Amino acid sequence: MPIFEYVCAGCGHHFEAIVMGSEEAACPKCNAHELDQQLSKFAAHSKSSSQSAPACASGGPCCMGSGGSCDMN
Repeated sequence: MPIFEYVCAGCGHHFEAIVMGSEEAACPKCNAHELDQQLSKFAAHSKSSSQSAPACASGGPCCMGSGGSCDMN
């Protein structure tokens, strides 16, 4: 099912909506139809690998906040 991300032009509410065929999304907060569609990120899952990515030593996103150096390379 297609899930789209929107920002309401009227109230600024960020939300996701499933939109099928010729349906039109509406803001769940104020019911407005004037929406800005956002570029969505997607996640991919693999059945062949059950290992998760190693965590960065700094506790945040890898290579961010560590002066640009990364121990994972």
